[in-house]
Amino acid sequence: MSPRDGAGGAEAATRAYGPWSESGPADGGLSLQVPPVNVTEPRRLAGLGGLFDDAARAEAPCAVLVDVWGVVTDGVRAYPSAIRALERLRERRVPVVLVSNTSRRGEDLARLLQEQGLAPDLYAAVITGGGLAFEQLSDEVARRRRCGGDALRCVVVGTQPGGDWARDAGLACVDSPDAADLLLGFGVLGHGDPRADAPLPVPDVETRRLLRAAARAGLPLVLTNADTCVRIAGSLHLGIGALAPVYQSFGGTVRIYGKPALEIYSAALAAVGSADPVRALMIGDTLATDIAGARAAGIPTVLVTGSGSHAHELHAGPQGRLCLDALAGLVERTRVRPHHVMEAMQW
Repeated sequence: MSPRDGAGGAEAATRAYGPWSESGPADGGLSLQVPPVNVTEPRRLAGLGGLFDDAARAEAPCAVLVDVWGVVTDGVRAYPSAIRALERLRERRVPVVLVSNTSRRGEDLARLLQEQGLAPDLYAAVITGGGLAFEQLSDEVARRRRCGGDALRCVVVGTQPGGDWARDAGLACVDSPDAADLLLGFGVLGHGDPRADAPLPVPDVETRRLLRAAARAGLPLVLTNADTCVRIAGSLHLGIGALAPVYQSFGGTVRIYGKPALEIYSAALAAVGSADPVRALMIGDTLATDIAGARAAGIPTVLVTGSGSHAHELHAGPQGRLCLDALAGLVERTRVRPHHVMEAMQW
């Protein structure tokens, strides 16, 4: 999802390196080798069926990775067209992996989606930024215990209903950076703004004060979600991923889990036993995360334009049709080009 319209937009907060390293990349950017943008326009699809019809059958994807917010659900209920598309993929025995930047673990997200109308038999696995962070931090806690070391202590920043798993991972939660080994970021910060034209939120003074103190203490900041802004039930919230550039500006080290880092795409392909990224497909609504990361991983991509991140920008014309000039401008600005575009997750 985008900074303005959904659960994403990690353009300014997209580094991915070890949480215990002493420093990050000097340039403050994400080290993704994204193929250069060319002048070829993305292929427009009426629906996914265009990639699976008789003419395309020999080259049809063998696995499909699907973003969640803005593609499968609006955060309240699953899109009917997305459910039907997933049913058609199931009929064709094409495995689907849901890939989300949420701080929730995969099983927690699956329960939420079932409540929103998405049956669990429509996908093979759920891979989340929060799930990857949980696994690695749990492993670190276990390693410390085997070695007779102290508990791993964290200060929690942000909230994630249904996904605040720090204690489940064996972490000891403390209140002060002086008593902690790391800062652990979940979900969102503060209250949401329900206005359609809400300005992009920024970290408040209290949060910046905490970040400065933690950076001064030499703590790594571990972010379980790369998204910088999140729209929940119509309200725009500050995403925890927005803290990355602020913390880096204070001299702190950041580890971000989720798209566009390659780790989450590798985990998704491994979940369905797919070794060839070229035979997979990534469907997402955000160029800077879903599409950029997939392209760097060598996975063909479909950008959903009519819902989620870029919908207001790309469908601002008469009758809400896709504006090709707006799409070209967005591609030029982000330097990320999808292979295909379609208005909604549909067959």
